Amino acid sequence: MTVKKAKDIPWEPDPEVMKLWPDISGNTVNGLNEKQPIRPRPVFWRTDGSIPHTEVLAFFHNRNKSNERLMTYRKLREEPKAIPQSDIAPDKLEKPPEEWNDLVKSTALEMGADQAGICAYRPEWTFEDRPQPKGKWAIVMAFTHDYDNLITAPHEDAYIEVMVQYGQAGKSAKLLANWIRNQGWHAEPKMGPSTEDVLMTPAAIAAGLGQLGKHGSLINKKFGSNFRLSMVLTDIPLMPDRPEDFGSDEFCESCQICSNACPPDAIFTEKQMVRGNKKWYVNFDKCVPYFIDNYICGICIAVCPWSRPGIAKNLAKKMAQRKTAEN
Repeated sequence: MTVKKAKDIPWEPDPEVMKLWPDISGNTVNGLNEKQPIRPRPVFWRTDGSIPHTEVLAFFHNRNKSNERLMTYRKLREEPKAIPQSDIAPDKLEKPPEEWNDLVKSTALEMGADQAGICAYRPEWTFEDRPQPKGKWAIVMAFTHDYDNLITAPHEDAYIEVMVQYGQAGKSAKLLANWIRNQGWHAEPKMGPSTEDVLMTPAAIAAGLGQLGKHGSLINKKFGSNFRLSMVLTDIPLMPDRPEDFGSDEFCESCQICSNACPPDAIFTEKQMVRGNKKWYVNFDKCVPYFIDNYICGICIAVCPWSRPGIAKNLAKKMAQRKTAEN
């Protein structure tokens, strides 16, 4: 696969989108260059008018309504919202946390997840304008894309693949939450991309599902960046998994593939200070206009070397060997 550099792919944002762009930068909303830790602010994927980019989001949602194929799959993504929420059973089923861990994870896989991890939920993952959700534990689930579809990005086949996995992720979150509620415990599903109160990426990192990549998405040591997330918050007694360092962060420091392939040149080549944490970050004001112009993107996660089928495991092994040699 030949990866073109962004500078070799001239691109300018749609003037109609830029007319709607608010005065405030999305990077400012996201907390770029803020040195003090703060709770996140909503920047996109909210339809209630509470974000500065409301008109931009509406433009995105409305511009492809004539494409019946895309609309069919967008509706498919929304179907899990109609799944009824079960009442919490009056009698709590009691088990030791280690038994619940195994049972919850195996049930998540039965419900359609490709991987599941557990962490204690942290208040700093809740958007500053939303109340703290109930539930001590976060069960985070990963759902892999069909790589052949994702690699077509920014073609509409990639858009559809993303919608399919968001639909599956939402359905699995609803079903797992209902299963837990049937055991007598509180559980609340969180479904992407329109989860309006919590961040799932830091929870996924804490639950051992991956490390943050230069492209701003997770890298999993088995799936690369070729997956989506959903989550269930619950008070069922559980035990946390641990974050796993398998070398992707060091790999990203020297790799330039995603940043070279990004048409709007939105990927910073060095970590940035964001809400008091130094981390990889993608320029919102460059990324989102390109995303809107094409209905979808995902080029960066598709070209990521970790995302190629069968590659991530070998890369993780090589990075582990490198660390051992350096020590």
